[in-house]
Amino acid sequence: MDSIDAPEIDALTRALDVHSLRILVAIDQEGSISAAARALGFTQPTITQHVQRLEARLGATLVARTARAATLTPVGALLAQHAPRIDASLTAAATELARVLGRRAGVVRIAAPVECVAHVIAPAFARLAAEIPGIEVSVHETDDTTAALELVRGGRADVAVTIDVAAAGSRRRPAPRRAGARSTFLFAEEVVALTVADADAPAGRLDPRALSGLPWIRGRGTCSDVVAEAIGRIERADDIVTGRPDAAIALAAHGVGTAFVAESDLAGITLPNGLRALGLSPSFTRRTSATTLLEAAEIPAVAAAIRTLASHRPTTAEVEATFDARRRSESHRARFRTAAPLPEENPAMPFPSTARLAQAATVAAASALLLTACASATPENTTAPDSGAEIEHITVALPGSLSSLYVGQEAGILNYYIASIAQEGLVSIDAQGRVQPGLAESWEQTDELTYVYELRDDASFQDGTPVTADDVVFSLEQARDETSSPGLAYYLTNVDTIEKTGDAEVTITLTEPDAAFASNMSTGGAAFVTSKAFWEEHDGKVGTPDALLLGSGPYQVTEFAPDSHVTFERVDTWWGELPKVKEITVNFVPDESTRLLAAQSGDVDVAFNVPLAQSPQWENLDTMRVDYVNDLSYVGLYFNTNVAPFDDPKVREAFAHAVDREAYVDKLLRGHGEAATAIMTPESLGAAFDAEEARDVLADIPQWDYDLDAAKAALAASSVPDGFEAELLTPNTGPQLGTAAQALAQNLEEVGITLKVREVPIEEWLASLDASSDHGVNLMWYFSTLGDPAEVPSYLLGAGNPAGYDNPAIVDLIAQAGAASDPAARIDLLVQAETLQAEDAINVPLWWGQSATAFAKNLGMNDYSSFAFISSWPTQLYRAGQ
Repeated sequence: MDSIDAPEIDALTRALDVHSLRILVAIDQEGSISAAARALGFTQPTITQHVQRLEARLGATLVARTARAATLTPVGALLAQHAPRIDASLTAAATELARVLGRRAGVVRIAAPVECVAHVIAPAFARLAAEIPGIEVSVHETDDTTAALELVRGGRADVAVTIDVAAAGSRRRPAPRRAGARSTFLFAEEVVALTVADADAPAGRLDPRALSGLPWIRGRGTCSDVVAEAIGRIERADDIVTGRPDAAIALAAHGVGTAFVAESDLAGITLPNGLRALGLSPSFTRRTSATTLLEAAEIPAVAAAIRTLASHRPTTAEVEATFDARRRSESHRARFRTAAPLPEENPAMPFPSTARLAQAATVAAASALLLTACASATPENTTAPDSGAEIEHITVALPGSLSSLYVGQEAGILNYYIASIAQEGLVSIDAQGRVQPGLAESWEQTDELTYVYELRDDASFQDGTPVTADDVVFSLEQARDETSSPGLAYYLTNVDTIEKTGDAEVTITLTEPDAAFASNMSTGGAAFVTSKAFWEEHDGKVGTPDALLLGSGPYQVTEFAPDSHVTFERVDTWWGELPKVKEITVNFVPDESTRLLAAQSGDVDVAFNVPLAQSPQWENLDTMRVDYVNDLSYVGLYFNTNVAPFDDPKVREAFAHAVDREAYVDKLLRGHGEAATAIMTPESLGAAFDAEEARDVLADIPQWDYDLDAAKAALAASSVPDGFEAELLTPNTGPQLGTAAQALAQNLEEVGITLKVREVPIEEWLASLDASSDHGVNLMWYFSTLGDPAEVPSYLLGAGNPAGYDNPAIVDLIAQAGAASDPAARIDLLVQAETLQAEDAINVPLWWGQSATAFAKNLGMNDYSSFAFISSWPTQLYRAGQ
């Protein structure tokens, strides 16, 4: 090929301009100069002149004209192919320039099929507009997903929101990456059948084949055509075709036929008597994704839009068959649902300077404070003894930001820390994870399903009114309401009834035995008792700057500024011993460097989540000490068995042998952690075993040792012996996860596998942890609150697990463990479940974590452990003597 010198390339570059390139794209798409002119809002002579000038500058014909049409020449087509990416890059540069110059800039153009507008686009971007004032969002409805993608590829839209329907559990390969484009999985929802037919539906699910002989309502407004194709159903003459889901629902309600629609299509609709909404077996899912050009993804407004879309969850209908897996997933997401704004580069910059660009994003290891379960995990207290002096004021640095104080609405780990200062549960949790009296001075389990709580007679709310059984029943009913308390409802799905059975007695019955229920009635679980009168006075809008919180704890909230701070004052209405600290200010400081500077200036008494990489600097402060404690955080790989080639056990085995756990702990965590041998942590076994015994029990679970030769042999015996490429997402709030992923990628490169590691906002990472996503390998990061050994295994291995792993034997073992009352028997069942999954290499444990908390050297804490922060922890603080 002839070489082209630099001056000639420079001349060609200067000849190009983005406006002319946009014209070429329009001509290519519209098929004529006049149509292109109409699409761009110009006259035909203007468009013609632009084309002629560009052709003269380049010395080449770009458009072949006929009397009625215009097509691009090969040279024109080449330029049109690059035009969208050039356009996106220039838009990104202009946006960044506007930020530097202090000018507001933010435009997002969305293309989507009409089905996505009501349930995805509208709610997500109403929220985006509220959180980023001045952003401009335009929506272009398209006929289908293909048309939306074409608008993005042609540079006429920034983001394409698309949908597709497939049988859940079907083997699939990741969608091919289009050149220059990036696709982000948003969410999946089940397809349900609407029918008046009297078909057999055990557990609320039916086989669609049972309805194949009846009329169906098909068409674009339904998912019926995909279901029909999957089961081989042929169109019937009495089928009805419609393009609108509401029409399909109405027709089904009148008995005209059976309609198959996505869950969100039923949102807000009360089904008439006789119309059944049933899950399918096998299930089908409708997946929603967002696609943008790589260059456009760097535009702050577009990036913010993607994050908001990824954090949005559609309102779903009450189809009981679909509840459990969805609630299980939401409970995991809730642990990260604490806003952490990105650092501001300039106060005048619109992105990402807003305090809450999107709701999720707690700082990574912030969650790692909560948890430990046995006395051996409590560090030795080397602080000077209690001087007995009162403490006028302390300042706490919180590594994240809160928009609501009510845990039911915003259930991130940090919310638990703050709410537990003011509110109480029926029981409390001590430093060893044991259940202790709270608002209930005693309780009794009268049978395997029934718990009876006797309330103390000296409990009062901070406004002086007594805590009554009615208040407790009301608070728990609100906690299990998915609308009032989406962050708590999952934990109470096993509750059948909550009743006042005496003046000071509350009885709770379960639908099935649950060994973890007793501790769940604490503020580490789902019990945050408030006044019924207070809730109703504020119409349920509690935890806001106007309503604050009302509880029965030793401290009352006196001020709350979302994303800034919250203050507490000691009250004398609490039934317990008066704490030493009189006033507490909790400042929300997401940026770790800012927290360190505040500590260096002497403005911090307690700092949650000292980053491990920064801990030496904290340790060197003259005024602070850093205390470390084992926690129940779990980090591990898992593989989506529905995504090829990870449906191949040999591929999973190759990955498992490439994991160097010891190096991650020693080099990445600086020794503040432990190489994991199981999903359960040793501390979670504390009810039956001491720490050493627990480690021995978990070490008996089959292990995949670090061995690159074994990894190469496994790959050679797999369905992809020549290797393959995969992508692994890591959350931007967990840099240690990203570093570990890069180390894994280096090992896999030696094996013959190319692993692309990409850091994404935590909203996108959380969305990817779905069995319907296209990611075959994923990092799991889980934080427990109560240390129950079944919590994490039930999420990762039970029904609806993120790996799409279907093992009935494991599901049965987990169900047995949930009902077993003997701690050792429960653990044995869970070990059996973990053994089965380890043999299949579904989850590969990496490490169990440690948390670090910084205290002022003159501030002590009794019984410091990770559990301390889920009860009223300031009651344990004291002024240390000399």
